[in-house]
Amino acid sequence: MERGRLEKIASLVSHLLNPAGLAMAVFVVLTWLTQEAWVAGVVGVLLYAIIPAIFLVYLYRAGYITDLYPDERNQRAGLLLSGALCYFAGFAVLLLLEAPVHMLIAGCTFGFNTLLVWWINQYWKISIHAVGVGGGVSVLMLAGGVSLWPALLAMPLVAWSRLRLKAHTPAQVTAGLLLGGCSTILLCVLVF
Repeated sequence: MERGRLEKIASLVSHLLNPAGLAMAVFVVLTWLTQEAWVAGVVGVLLYAIIPAIFLVYLYRAGYITDLYPDERNQRAGLLLSGALCYFAGFAVLLLLEAPVHMLIAGCTFGFNTLLVWWINQYWKISIHAVGVGGGVSVLMLAGGVSLWPALLAMPLVAWSRLRLKAHTPAQVTAGLLLGGCSTILLCVLVF
């Protein structure tokens, strides 16, 4: 396969499995698993995926950020803080709706992990994509167990895409996967 085609595939994977895309997938699957909390699922999709994605595209098109996935730490910091604000607002709405526990775990995890990445971003560039996939897959595995094992395939796909695009080093991707997965499980054990 020619080199340019692999970059195109890596870029497509990166776009499809970005944090907003993963959040959408997580809330759709959680809604399907519960088969009753569709209002909470719609709120999750809106506040964790659609609104952040629209905001990101707006900032890019208006010239406030130079790339949809900016390398510059100051641009990343602003995006992370605005994302965390949206995520915690979503968590509050999910609480008010008495959403199922796995939706609450997802909402809390996305907000908490975003704050962790914001803090780490002050000192080092960690892969936001990898943290998102590590956390999202962990939520799905906690909610659906072994039956959702195909979700695990998203982790090496995201890792490969970020490395292939030279957006991150192996250490940044590995740290992101570990942070996303471990913080999600720890948060679930300690809070829920």
